[in-house]
Amino acid sequence: MNTDEKILLVDDEERLLTSLSRQLRGKFDVLTAIGGEQALEALVNGDEIAVVVCDMRMPGMTGVEVLAEFSKKSPTTTRIMLTGNASQDCAVEAINQSHVFGFLNKPCTADALIESIEEGMAHHRLLVREKNLLETSLAGSIKLLSDVVSLTDPSTTTNSRKINNWANVLLPHLPGVTRWELDFTIMLAPLGQMFVPANVLARHKKGASLSQQEKETIAEAPGVGSRLLRNIPRMETISQAILYQNKNFDGSGFPNDSAQGDNIPLIARLLRILNAFLEIVGNDEPSMGHLNKLYMREGWFDPQILDLVRQHLLVHDAASDEQTDAEMEEDGPIGAGIETVRTSTLREGHELWSDLNNTDGALLLSAGTILTQAQVEKIRSMSELGKLHDTYEIKNAN
Repeated sequence: MNTDEKILLVDDEERLLTSLSRQLRGKFDVLTAIGGEQALEALVNGDEIAVVVCDMRMPGMTGVEVLAEFSKKSPTTTRIMLTGNASQDCAVEAINQSHVFGFLNKPCTADALIESIEEGMAHHRLLVREKNLLETSLAGSIKLLSDVVSLTDPSTTTNSRKINNWANVLLPHLPGVTRWELDFTIMLAPLGQMFVPANVLARHKKGASLSQQEKETIAEAPGVGSRLLRNIPRMETISQAILYQNKNFDGSGFPNDSAQGDNIPLIARLLRILNAFLEIVGNDEPSMGHLNKLYMREGWFDPQILDLVRQHLLVHDAASDEQTDAEMEEDGPIGAGIETVRTSTLREGHELWSDLNNTDGALLLSAGTILTQAQVEKIRSMSELGKLHDTYEIKNAN
């Protein structure tokens, strides 16, 4: 018996639940729920529900409604309907709304119940393997895309890392947002900028004046990135968040459509705030003074997320500052954590201690950049061509 995989039995009759549990004792790790509301609590308790067996007709939430919630929030859970009235209409509704794996008629023999659950667990394990394989492959593809973006504009790596750190502090307070969706959206948010001419992008970042056509090219970059991701499996949510990342809460901004307020994806509303916040903060430590500038832009930002930033992010950064001060005292004098390495020993994950300039003095990467594999390869190529010096200062990981 695998105690990590649990079976959830749902019925409004407590005596029936006791009877079913007794039949499964010693074979499965069984949880029970009296009614739909109690069943949904299992979704937030962190247990891996491999199979849920739910009665069709219950007061309050019906079995179809309960299993529909499991389908949305725990798609790898196998869903089995227990019913005393397996009419064609009931079956169609259950299949269309809840995507049930199978039906069991009441009363149900112990052998039939056990066989159905074993088949359901095998199906669950298959779905989990497919999900893990897809997410692993997806993560590799996304990292590759992110590395390519960093070659086009190295500052995106540093900026994305800052935004990601802030976003993950707020993640526990963002209902329905998963860690992988949040991380991947932030990594790929600048994707559309790859198709903006380099000189236009550079002038935009410096705040220089742009022609109307150049402004439109900049504004439409999120749409380009969104379209590139739209047809990739499991990227629909990320694609939408990237599309709306510059959309204001009052509905103004890109894209020019009717979406406003809570109709804008939550991750997009978060990105809108954190991007603007980073633009104001720059290399300074975040403060209430910085945040007040966002509060003053009436209608631009989701006020609830602004409050989350005030309540959690500024406090978190203050705590981080205290920790950093303590760490500096332990580390000793400034410079003690610097290591000089040659091109041949430079690797992914090294953090630049100082700015990296080419032999002409032009800035390539800023201090604090954590190198991606693509950036390491570019540095090696430029070094071989004599465009870079052969030694670099990095932060000592030890």
